[in-house]
Amino acid sequence: MAKRGRAIPSVADEVADADLGDARLAKRLTALVTSIADRAAESFPKALDDAELEGAYRFFGNDRVTPEAILAPHFRQTARRAAQHDSVLVVHDTSQFEFNGSSLREGLGRLVNPGQGFFGHFSLAIAADGSREPLGLLAIETIFRLDKAKPKNQRRSSDSRGESARWPRAIEASEQLLDGATRAIHVMDREADSYPILACLHDTGRSYVIRAFQDRVLVGGNEDHLRDAAKTAKRSFDREVALSRRPKIPGAPGKRHPARSGRVARLSFAATTVEIPRTAKAKRGSATSIRLNVVYVVERRPPPGEPPVEWFLLTDLPVENRAQIEFVVDCYRGRWMIEEYFKALKTGCQFEKRQLETAHSLLNAMAVLAPIAWRLLLLRHLARHSPERSATATLTAVQLDVLRAVSKRPMPANPTVQEAMLAVAGLGGHLPRNGDPGWLVLGRGMHDLLLLELGWRARAQM
Repeated sequence: MAKRGRAIPSVADEVADADLGDARLAKRLTALVTSIADRAAESFPKALDDAELEGAYRFFGNDRVTPEAILAPHFRQTARRAAQHDSVLVVHDTSQFEFNGSSLREGLGRLVNPGQGFFGHFSLAIAADGSREPLGLLAIETIFRLDKAKPKNQRRSSDSRGESARWPRAIEASEQLLDGATRAIHVMDREADSYPILACLHDTGRSYVIRAFQDRVLVGGNEDHLRDAAKTAKRSFDREVALSRRPKIPGAPGKRHPARSGRVARLSFAATTVEIPRTAKAKRGSATSIRLNVVYVVERRPPPGEPPVEWFLLTDLPVENRAQIEFVVDCYRGRWMIEEYFKALKTGCQFEKRQLETAHSLLNAMAVLAPIAWRLLLLRHLARHSPERSATATLTAVQLDVLRAVSKRPMPANPTVQEAMLAVAGLGGHLPRNGDPGWLVLGRGMHDLLLLELGWRARAQM
């Protein structure tokens, strides 16, 4: 069982003991993340004074500083938090980071659409106890496409850059950090539906929930297919599930995840067991077939004009009763947390707006911002899902005094996390009628709160 009532860790704790080969660089790192943490949505020139800004640019561009060294302490802290749980979900996903501008930046590669940047493959640990509390990152791998793009009709299998190997590498890196202290359930979307990835998980005894993309032929020689087997499985039960609103996303990601309105959907659940044969592209050393479970989730009567929910989930977890099937589905629903993390990094921390001119500097900046984005995600998660928790777990006593003095709505003597976060968002321009605060208003609100806190302290010293 997880231990409750923990205070939110400071970002400085997430970079403590970073081995940068120089004590001065380690001190600079701690000072840098502390200065940026409460001004994450601001540009570096706005968040830092002149001396701090000059030091930050030197730090990011220093050849001795690497993202691996910056992030290593945060990865270790995540593993310690994960060890307080019997099981954790390790959600893996890749996101594109694009940097605009007419001039080319040194070391950046091409993207899916015209532009320059790189891809980041992240592994985020979250609690598997139903709370889905984000525990931190366990791995990051970056991918740069420095070759020239080829038309689809000219591509060959030999042109593969081996990018799919990032999934097994992330799984293994996460497992090494966790070191058996907790059970990890690896959660992945449709891009991870490949036999080599399934074989890697199967051969090493790792637990997983992966959304199927391919309609695979099954072992047996009767040309039976996975989707038909799942659809014809006996319906186990129905359940109402709250679906979040999904905005329109341009390009290929939008086709995979079409826009939808938020609603409560009635879903039907079924489960079966199948055996899939090894594919021609899989390594010969892998298992000749894999026996796995399939959970089928479908919305049989979606509202007019709304895309229906339909998931085929591949897993090694048991599916013999309702509770087990529901657990598999809830594991996959936890995957959305990494999408929220990417929003925290891109919008809350404005990573893609950073005016750094080299890939080396950008990667070091991403490593500094990555644990800050996790802390922003955790703060908002607690405000939504543990709203009655004391605000003292997230803000200092002085910050709460400032909020009581400036908030447009009265603040109670002992505010909750939700009350404090709404007050912070109010400083950033959020209106209650607009629903939950977004990343930008939270970032602006935290920035204004910090400035007010400085004035409050200065007045107290007069």
